[in-house]
Amino acid sequence: ESPGQREPTAGASMAVLPFVNVSADPEFDFFGDGLADELIIALSKVHSVRVVARTSAFAFKRTQADIRQIADTLGVNFVLEGTVRKSGTRLRVTAELINGADGCQVWSERYDRELEMRDLFGIQDELTRAVLNAITPNLPRTQRAAVVNHGTRNAAAHELYLKGRFHLFRMTQSGIAAGVEYFERAVEADPTYALAYVGLAHAYRMHALSLELPPSEIGPKAQAAALKAVALDNRLAEAHAVLAFNIYWFDWAWDTAESHFACALELDQDSADTLWMYAHLPSNAGRHEQALSAIAHARTLDPLSGLITAMEGQMLLHAGRTDDAIARLRDAIELEPRSRVAHLFAARAYVEKGLFDAAAAEAEAARLLTPANTQAAALEACANARRGKGREAETTRAELVRLSKERYVSPYHVAIACNGLNDRSEAIAWLERAFEARDPMMVFLNVEPTWKNLHDEPRFRALVKRMSF
Repeated sequence: ESPGQREPTAGASMAVLPFVNVSADPEFDFFGDGLADELIIALSKVHSVRVVARTSAFAFKRTQADIRQIADTLGVNFVLEGTVRKSGTRLRVTAELINGADGCQVWSERYDRELEMRDLFGIQDELTRAVLNAITPNLPRTQRAAVVNHGTRNAAAHELYLKGRFHLFRMTQSGIAAGVEYFERAVEADPTYALAYVGLAHAYRMHALSLELPPSEIGPKAQAAALKAVALDNRLAEAHAVLAFNIYWFDWAWDTAESHFACALELDQDSADTLWMYAHLPSNAGRHEQALSAIAHARTLDPLSGLITAMEGQMLLHAGRTDDAIARLRDAIELEPRSRVAHLFAARAYVEKGLFDAAAAEAEAARLLTPANTQAAALEACANARRGKGREAETTRAELVRLSKERYVSPYHVAIACNGLNDRSEAIAWLERAFEARDPMMVFLNVEPTWKNLHDEPRFRALVKRMSF
């Protein structure tokens, strides 16, 4: 053993990079991402190995970063990388495990197969076992067996599931829509595939929140998919987490959401996704320390996730720590310049800080990223009203009201614009509509600094009471 080499068995930690698609066909990208994604999920089940979450590992996609630098950035002692090549009906997968300390190869392998999806399950299982042998040679057989379980043996359903995740993670309007479609086809191909229902429940929720589809229409669909996932596999942490998150957004049944989150965290305490979703619950109830501790844990598991960093910024803002929030949101935007949520939260934080030019700029950045979402326009109106551009603010508000007659517009967003214009009673009227429409944004009513000026209004206080945080 060379002096620089770390002892692999002592608390091994690793990152799995997306496998590079070296085929002529760029459409096959989903497979390289999917293979890495599945390996991350499988290896995460081994408690003695810390595996970096997907977003952070995938942050190095298409970069020329040196392996030692990647290992150092992510704080891991091993990095797994590889390639996938499809040629006609043949598939070749190469993989190598590299020691992060010295950049030396620990193990490598090449797999040549006919392109049958069931062979792909085989490759993935062999890869998982080989990696575990290399980094935790003393792992008991029973633990190894638990790791390789795909949730389906239906090759077509599995491919559709991988494509669904590939598109959904792009977090764009078209990506979310494509994700919904692929997951719907995956559950059609295998109606017993719990993970595909988890994907579908996430995709529906993102449809409702990002693309502003009516909650009365989307909420029940998201809920049904999540309930189905739990019914199919009660031991699946992701199923309990997505059910809890949907109950939180659409049902406002806080205790039920809390119990499903507890279930998810008991089954997998180191899921960055479960932790950042769960943190919303204590944050909105005003239990800020608890929320910040959960989201900080999520960020250590997935340090390069712009989304988690942005969520932490939002929760700092809700806890009244505006300067810390702004610093964290700047980090989030640096990690992911095209993150709509980071720009939206930054706009809110700058309004709270009284930096209205900066707030308007952030709101505009968010609006250009997803023109269909009205939250950015509402925040822009709010910032404009406060910086003396009342006419522009008034025009935007009128536009939002007009639009709300044509399609579903979050009444909560219209209320933000009204309150920015200091039209308190109109703002409360729109919040009352938001309550009646079960607008998911109402979950923030209790902690959103925007509403500070309404805290002494009886109608506002009645609404907070009806939300029973």
